[in-house]
Order: sequence, then C-alpha cells, then structure tokens
Amino acid sequence: MPWDHGALPEPVTPESEGMDSERLSLVDGYLQGYVDQEKLAGSSFAVMRRGRLVYYNAFGHARRETEQPMAADTIHRIYSMSKPITSVALLTLYEQGKFQLDDPIEKYLPEFAEMRVLTGGSAAQPVTRHATASITPRHIMTHTAGLTYGFEGVPHAVDEIYRYRKIGNDKQTLAEFTEALGKAPLRFDPGTSWNYSYGTDVQGRLIEALSGMRFDDYLQSTLFDPLGMVDTSFTVAADKADRLANNYTRPRGPLELFEDATDSPYLRQRVFKSGGGGLTSTLPDYMRFGQMLANKGELDGARVLGRKTVEYATSNHLPGGADMEAMGAGGFAESAFRGVGFCLIGSVCIDPVAAPNMQSLGDYGWGGAAGTRFWVDPQEDLMCVFMTQFMPGGRYPVQEYLRHLVLQSIVD
Repeated sequence: MPWDHGALPEPVTPESEGMDSERLSLVDGYLQGYVDQEKLAGSSFAVMRRGRLVYYNAFGHARRETEQPMAADTIHRIYSMSKPITSVALLTLYEQGKFQLDDPIEKYLPEFAEMRVLTGGSAAQPVTRHATASITPRHIMTHTAGLTYGFEGVPHAVDEIYRYRKIGNDKQTLAEFTEALGKAPLRFDPGTSWNYSYGTDVQGRLIEALSGMRFDDYLQSTLFDPLGMVDTSFTVAADKADRLANNYTRPRGPLELFEDATDSPYLRQRVFKSGGGGLTSTLPDYMRFGQMLANKGELDGARVLGRKTVEYATSNHLPGGADMEAMGAGGFAESAFRGVGFCLIGSVCIDPVAAPNMQSLGDYGWGGAAGTRFWVDPQEDLMCVFMTQFMPGGRYPVQEYLRHLVLQSIVD
C-alpha cells in the first residue's frame, strides 16, 4: 500500500489487524478529555499494527489563540525524541565498521582523554581523581558515561559546572561543545551508573569525526532523504512556519504559552545542532522512522539498518542486564526505571511485571520534554507515535495510559 511522504498511510480497520475498534476508540475520549479539561492544548496519536495504520486522530489545537487545529502535519519540537534518530545514524557507521562499541572514545575524540571524576569539593573548587575507565560509544549511547545535563535546579556540583561554563549553549559548534565537555569532571566512573545526559550530543560529534560530514548533513543524507522524512529538521523553513505548534505550560492553573511559534528559536538557524534535543518533526515523519525500526531497519524499499543490527541495538545494554533502577538512575528521564533497561536507541522493557505500566517484553522507545512519545512493541508488531506540546511533558501520565488503551484493544 503506497505511503506518500509527509502524509499518513492509508488506514485499515482495526479488525483486519486483530484489534477491536470499539476498544480502541477509548483513546478518543481519553485524549479529548485532556483538551476539555484544558490540561493540553492539543495532541495527535497514531497506531500501526503489522505495518498498517489502525488508528489516527487529532484533538484540540496547535495554536489555541488563533484556534488553529491540531493536524497530522503540525510541526512539533520533539526535544529528546531526537535521540533515537541520532543513535540510529551512529549505528549506520557502526555497521560500516567505523568503530566498536567498547572502543575508548578518545580514539576518535581526543578531548575525552584523561577524564576525571568529581569526588568532593564544590563547583568553584572541585576535588577530582582520574577516571577508572575510558568513556566508550556504548556509554554515550546508554547514558552511563558519567556525563550530565546541567539542568537548572539540579544541585550536583558537576551540573553547576556545566551551567557556569554554559556547556551546550546554542552558539557552540559540536566540536566546541565536546572540547568544553572534556574539560569538565564526570559525575561517576564510566559504566558504573546511569544518568540522563549530553551523551547523545556527543554522538553527534562522533558522527562528524567518523563520517567527515557535518552532523545535520549526515542525518539528511542517511535518514531523512531515504525515509522520506520531509518535515524533520533543526530549523523550520519559512514556508512551513505556519505549521509549527505553540508550546504550552500550566504553572498556575490555566494553560499559558511556553513558547510562541511565531517567534520560536526553531525558526532561526542555531549553531549548536543538538542530536539530543534539537529536532522538529511531524507525526507522519516520525511514524516513518518508527515503522522503519518496527520493520527491522527498512521502509518502502529503503534499508537504513540490517535486521540483526536492529535486534542487537534494541536489546538491553546496561551492565549485567540490569534495569535503570539497579543502575542508580534518579532525577529526570523520559522513562520509568524499574523493570526497564536501556538499549542503544532508548528504553527497553526487560521485566513487564516489575515495570509500572502494562507493556510487552522488549517494548522500546523514548519521549521528549514536551510530552511526545514513540514506542515499538516487536512482540505485538505495534508502533505508536504520540505528539503534543506541553512542558513539562512528564506532568501527566498520558503515555502510560495510551499503552494500556492500545494493548487492551488487541483481541487476536
């Protein structure tokens, strides 16, 4: 069945793919409820089973102020849903034999040689020692490198150092970013714990070093063009600007603008191409990316990764098969910790009973700060994408309940 670029695939009845329409329609009331209660301005959701579109609907507004409806082609800031895209791009270089997962990363990025770990002191006067191991590509792909993000409000001295030195600011090139990162101490020895971090942005710089291309050019030629992701980019083009959604928040009750689409930084070129959180995309574009993964690396005749690579990459890569909770994970993440490991693309369910919401063994995916989420369930041959624009996205358990509503509708 043909699938035009930038559009949704042709829908089929849920019954034709072993799902119950009436059960699946519960999604409508659930998502409309968030709009009616003014918790979200709008959202859209799509479910693919066995490569066929069995559910799609959009709710509410992309821009409430002008009553612009949410649509399939609405452009969203996908924030950390950029991460799986970057990791897949790096895996294409892994397939070419450009690196091994456990290589010392200083082999390719010498600025990470002689890393040190914070042991005490303060951000102004840190006490450090030499790290017991080198950072590796596997570490930066699983957030176990000892790096962090420098989020506001995080009191750890290393996060304070990131903030003071403005590591990851929009005016840095990726090379300048990793140079600055290499001079900051680590929070822990590589491979000994889990902490959400700039690791995926380091992947972007590693892609440049290995490919000899600019990171954004590599994404375009290796993923976006072959997969027909026509609306995915770091900058929203002028002729598409009217499709960018507003981003909302709710600090005092009513929804308020967090970022006005008409004056968004995403309308302007930024030097820092953040593979960890800088892309914009649409529901159909991300569906094409997700379905490529669900198809074990191929979509519409374009093969991005080999079948075995996808299976290997979506296995748990945390040491000893641990879940994130056992790795000492804490603070912010786009996933639960218990019963959930980390693969080379995102989180992966390793214990469905221990995990806090119903999901299949091997279910993997990731989300973004404004509430977007995608997941692939290989056991049930499902691929789902949810889009919205609300900060912080983790305030509501939308994604968890959507999983329940999708899985309870399977009847074959």
